[in-house]
Amino acid sequence: MKITDIRVHLMNVPRPDGSGTARNWMFVEVESDEGITGIGEATTEYHEQAIRSQIETELKPRLLGMDPTNIERIWQLGFRDFWWRRGVVHTSAMSGIDQALWDIAGKAANVPVFRLLGGKTRDRVRCYVRSGPELGHLPLEEAARTALQRGFDAFKHGRGKLTSPYDMSGQVQVIAEDFALLRQVLGPKVALMLDAGGMFDLRSAYRIVEALRPLDMHFVEELTNMDTVEPTLRLKQQFPDVPIALGERLVTRWDCRPWFEAQALDVCQVDISHAGGISELMKIAHFAEIYGITIAPHNPYGPVALAACAHFAAAVQNFDILEHCHLMPWFEKIQADPIPIVNGHVEVGDLARRPGLGVELDMDLLKAHAGHTPLSPARIELADGSTPLT
Repeated sequence: MKITDIRVHLMNVPRPDGSGTARNWMFVEVESDEGITGIGEATTEYHEQAIRSQIETELKPRLLGMDPTNIERIWQLGFRDFWWRRGVVHTSAMSGIDQALWDIAGKAANVPVFRLLGGKTRDRVRCYVRSGPELGHLPLEEAARTALQRGFDAFKHGRGKLTSPYDMSGQVQVIAEDFALLRQVLGPKVALMLDAGGMFDLRSAYRIVEALRPLDMHFVEELTNMDTVEPTLRLKQQFPDVPIALGERLVTRWDCRPWFEAQALDVCQVDISHAGGISELMKIAHFAEIYGITIAPHNPYGPVALAACAHFAAAVQNFDILEHCHLMPWFEKIQADPIPIVNGHVEVGDLARRPGLGVELDMDLLKAHAGHTPLSPARIELADGSTPLT
């Protein structure tokens, strides 16, 4: 079998309330001479045109004519045949192709991808939703109740509406109030998570964790920035009873290494569309397992990324929970036969009935909604006009 073509498709996805663009889903098709086509996803925030160019002008010429089932060989070539490595553009391009290659391999063998990864370690993949693009147009209390009505037992919320100019101390209070409300609405058994987006200094991070400690958080995410390990490490050492999560901006095992070796986190949130695809996430997960670190993939993207994450999660021992961004109605519409989510879980049995990743896109609908609208930058300023040190 040989690779004969690689194509990139961009789909502009509007927000549920029609107020603008929620995402630009980026799907990667790899075609073979035996008529088997694989699909992957390289969606990100910003950089879409650069990733597309990386695939079409750099990776595609290198990969045409190669056997798509030699996945590790292709990954190593795609990574090592470049002087500049590990930037999000390069690794996101590789991630989309890698997922598509696993899809081809599964289809060629007529088995689901998780079986090629060693078989299942669990029967269900637990998912959570968040007050992001899919629910962000609703009041917080209503968003939380909607998640419960849809059967999810896990919910993540961000740092709340940012003040302008940015008031870090005031934002700490916003978080404390929002999460007290969420615990009241959701009850004691729902897993509750904070995504702070790296927007706080260490002193403010301490205050946030102190405020959330009584709420039995599933994890708190990116309280401080990830430029260096030390602030997060100090936070983790100060609060060993509150799980610390981060990693959506880590690409490949090389980025993860200093964090793992310093024991600076409890939950690693590497992204299957950024960090190097299924191949690399498997290696990162096994690396993390040595240190007792669990994996909760960052995944606010489309249906192919969800499927790839679900196969990965089915196959690794130290999986925790999977992010799911259910952008209605497009998440179902773009799939010819959607993978169901039942009571907040992907059933591995549903994956087992489909070869490859199990996702086939409605290409006519994709082409009808093809396009790219750059996401609006979110500029944050202090009262004096400067940018916060976060």
